[in-house]
Amino acid sequence: MTPAAAFPTPGLVTALTETWRMAWRDLVHDRRAVLVFVLTVAAIVAPLLLLLGLKNGFIDTLRQNLLRDPRNLEIIVFGSSELSRPWLDALAAREDSLFVVPKTRTINASVDLLDRERRLHTAVEVLPTGPGDPLLPQALNAPREPRQVLVSSILAERLGIQEGVPGSVVAVIKRRHNGRAEHARVPLEVLGIVPERHFPRPAIFAHPALLLAAEDYRDGVRHLDGDPPIRPEDADRRSTFANARVYASSLDAVAGLAGHMRAHGIEVRTQAERIAAVQALERTLSLLFQALAGIGIAGCVLALGGALWVSTERKRRAVAMLRLFGASRRSVAALPVLQAVVIAVGGLLIAFGVFAIGASIFNGLLAASLGDTRYAARLGAGNLLAAMAAMLLVAILASSAAAWHASRVAPAEALRDP
Repeated sequence: MTPAAAFPTPGLVTALTETWRMAWRDLVHDRRAVLVFVLTVAAIVAPLLLLLGLKNGFIDTLRQNLLRDPRNLEIIVFGSSELSRPWLDALAAREDSLFVVPKTRTINASVDLLDRERRLHTAVEVLPTGPGDPLLPQALNAPREPRQVLVSSILAERLGIQEGVPGSVVAVIKRRHNGRAEHARVPLEVLGIVPERHFPRPAIFAHPALLLAAEDYRDGVRHLDGDPPIRPEDADRRSTFANARVYASSLDAVAGLAGHMRAHGIEVRTQAERIAAVQALERTLSLLFQALAGIGIAGCVLALGGALWVSTERKRRAVAMLRLFGASRRSVAALPVLQAVVIAVGGLLIAFGVFAIGASIFNGLLAASLGDTRYAARLGAGNLLAAMAAMLLVAILASSAAAWHASRVAPAEALRDP
């Protein structure tokens, strides 16, 4: 194809412009019938848009509720294992992995705490943490030193620690060594408080080196009261770990990451049932919408196609006159196609308006139960583009029979008596 042939010729542009003018004038002349066609299309499309918007809003709300609680992304290592550091590093480097930090044996993941009033709080859970911990709010930084900790809001209330006020506690770590009961005291600086919505149990978030030092102390391989002091790099010297905190990057990634860990002989637990329930509901609603959309589109094609066929048959003599005055088959065939596109676009615009009104009503009625999502029905840019493409397809399919019918009209029919 030559470069000049890649562009419409002036004659073709003129023919297309003239055909569009005739199609538009005919629509204006039959504006009452056209308005009925437009409203018919809108009546079919608007409920489908509302159904799609409600499906999106409902599923997005469920997903955000699950994602709002990062524990749904957690993969719990059940019992004790032997996890090597290279294996944990490789696990953290996976695309479906969000956060991985080594952990001690469960029996060693707790300490007693002594507050400023000299009250003892026994068996407080200790969680190793680090940068990117999904349980921590963005405003809180993970401890960088072994003697720095974050406390949950429930524990802070028990310890008498207030937000924004410097606090401190003493960790009391007990052991039985050489047949004698011993304990070590480790002063800890409280850097901040983790809100209850992020972690609803009494616990402290600490540098992994603190947990490993407590475990080594209980195993009798180190002291805590004197030298050497606990250093951050102590955690890097450990080659194997009994457990780990593992979080997947998304709800869809939980099953794959858990399967990878099970394939390496590690027994894990997940929130698979809750995630699977949401995914199953999403698939069910998607299939339901696809079925209803298919029925609606088929009905729209048949209704609009029948109306265009009847209109073409009613204007058969006018079409024949156009053919007699030199209009080509393509020009008269394009008339119902252009008219169908105008009707489909008009119906879609009205349907968008109806959706906007309906969505605002649903969002207002369900505002109390929406939480932070603030919507019950929504359509994304992709949904809008898909709706436009679908309506253009409907227009082409609906007008194809009428276009073929118009192209078959002979010019001689204009000379016959009406």
